[in-house]
Amino acid sequence: MTPEPKLTPEPKIPIVAELAEALGGVLACSRPVVDVGWLPRERQVGASGKTVTPKVYLACGISGAIQHLTGMRDSRRIIAINKDPNAPIFGVAHIGVVGDLFEIVPALTKAAREANQS
Repeated sequence: MTPEPKLTPEPKIPIVAELAEALGGVLACSRPVVDVGWLPRERQVGASGKTVTPKVYLACGISGAIQHLTGMRDSRRIIAINKDPNAPIFGVAHIGVVGDLFEIVPALTKAAREANQS
């Protein structure tokens, strides 16, 4: 039997992980990310994952499927970044940014690191 190939993480995972680290946060994900093997199940938020209630939940590239919203909708502040202006995540977000996370997240990471140094 041939072993299954190890999947290379989606390019946004390392970018978002850097932002989480710069903010002192924890990287979590939705079920599709777990299903393809990019992050372990213990990082999954949603109906079949964990329920979280952080002060700030930063949803980067999260569409906002109801299964995911179930696990994070009670967060104190929800900030969503998604290039689809009609993404359901914007229906629960307190702050929504329509744009490409590959442009926005590195800028946020840089700003967070600079703020941590001062």
